Amino acid sequence: MADRILPLVCPCLFGEDIRNEPKKLMELTPCKSSTSDDEASSSSLGGRAQGLLGMAMAPVARFQQQRAEEAARRERAAALMDGMNMKLLQSRGSIPVRIALSRDSAMVTYQSLNGTSESGVISLAIVREVKPVVSGGILRSQTPVPMQWMIVADDETLKLEAPTESVKEQWMTTIADLAKRQAEAKVQRKMGYTRKKLHELDERKKEAERRKAEVLKTCGSGGMKHTAAAMMNRR
Repeated sequence: MADRILPLVCPCLFGEDIRNEPKKLMELTPCKSSTSDDEASSSSLGGRAQGLLGMAMAPVARFQQQRAEEAARRERAAALMDGMNMKLLQSRGSIPVRIALSRDSAMVTYQSLNGTSESGVISLAIVREVKPVVSGGILRSQTPVPMQWMIVADDETLKLEAPTESVKEQWMTTIADLAKRQAEAKVQRKMGYTRKKLHELDERKKEAERRKAEVLKTCGSGGMKHTAAAMMNRR
């Protein structure tokens, strides 16, 4: 203990290093603050929590978006269900008609307004294209004819002239969207029917195998087994 105290009391006896030692003893080693680490950890946890919340809310956001899109689609379809007076364009001239979307959004109907018997129905499930009528030919540039548009189906092409360009765009956009959905629904129905038939065939095969196994259990060996198999394969 004395050898530690004496240099401090009489530093002149021990040189410059001893004079500086009190300063060294008085100097405090800075402590590393945990504030920055806490903030980084808190930020990381907050980011992960926000990410998890976003993942949890994503299905809800998609559902809400789908509901909004479906509501807008129904609103557009309802406007077409009210019908619109247009001109049916034919090779022999134009005929005033009333065109409308059916209440189930599956068909487009038209009926003449001048007393003739011109009328028709087009199923949207067989519509291949909805596009504007264009002028010009192969050697000339084709340009859309104002207010004219057409519905191209598997067995019929309906050319119409709307009263305004905005009405034309409204009908083209809505009919094209509904036709696409009808075609997709048709494909889904076919796929569902195919799956059902395959399931039925599989069940019938399993039932036949089960019956065959039961018959074979009741028969002896040798020819009786072949006879039972032949009986089971007979329709």
